Amino acid sequence: MAKKKNVSRTEAVRDAVDQAFKAQIPRERISELLDELGSTAGRLRGAVDDLRPASEAELKTVRAELEKLTARVAALEATPKPTPKPKRKRRAPAAKPAAAPRARKPPAGEPPAAGS
Repeated sequence: MAKKKNVSRTEAVRDAVDQAFKAQIPRERISELLDELGSTAGRLRGAVDDLRPASEAELKTVRAELEKLTARVAALEATPKPTPKPKRKRRAPAAKPAAAPRARKPPAGEPPAAGS
């Protein structure tokens, strides 16, 4: 094993500062990372809100709405349904009177019949 060098505190701090400056991230990238961090935090907050149990006030509200709906359904079921009116039967359209037979025209070249 290699022996550890005796390094003074001053030199250790200098080395740490040099490494920090070498690893410095551009400002644009920092702002992008902060934006991503903010959006991730927002999604996490939404997920936690979805997972938390309902509060007592929310449960009271849901119970009150359920009681109102139960009362409305009971009232609808208690009310007798109106009987539907019987449908009128449609009459068949009246038959048209038969047309009087028409007198036929004689073919061309024949004399007209008497009485026409």
